[in-house]
Amino acid sequence: MRTLISTILVCTLFASFGFAAGPAAPIGVALGSGIFSVDNTPVSGPVDLANGAQLHTTVTPSDVHLENGVEMRLATRSSGTLYQDRVVLNGGALKLSHFDGYPVQAGGLIIQADSFDTEAIIRTTPKTIEIASIGGTIRVSDSGAMMTRVTASTKMAFQNTGASGAQNPQNSTPAQTGAAPAEKGPMSNKKAILIAAGVCG
Repeated sequence: MRTLISTILVCTLFASFGFAAGPAAPIGVALGSGIFSVDNTPVSGPVDLANGAQLHTTVTPSDVHLENGVEMRLATRSSGTLYQDRVVLNGGALKLSHFDGYPVQAGGLIIQADSFDTEAIIRTTPKTIEIASIGGTIRVSDSGAMMTRVTASTKMAFQNTGASGAQNPQNSTPAQTGAAPAEKGPMSNKKAILIAAGVCG
């Protein structure tokens, strides 16, 4: 009886001080053909990613495989912060697939896939946020308010305010925004490859 009580007390103490909990499981893995950095530490091979990891590339892109099935490629000279439930594109460009239920935050916009098969390329510049759909439909919202959809094989550009304020789609109706009309119709395979190469190559 005394041994049982002692065992219970020891287990209680360990649980109270957090000794029973191991390190948090990684949310995914990042790899690349050259040097990139995770949380400001240069790495050159596959590395586990913790929740909230900051990824930064230089002259080569980095591929990311998350445990939830999301696949992404961070373009050269780009940076992002990866969480278990979302990714924040801090600068540069990002290509994603299988990211339904895994939103992207970029310059105040929230970008989400309509289906599992949706593939997207998102690129930020100081003035614009460009969103292209290689396949499937992409939903774009601002602080929770639905703005528009980017349909398969089309692209749109939005003003980059760098905050969560209102975003004006630059490819909306000219009468309302004074911007150029949206690109219509399907992109050719050659054009899709060129877009992907320019963003993520």
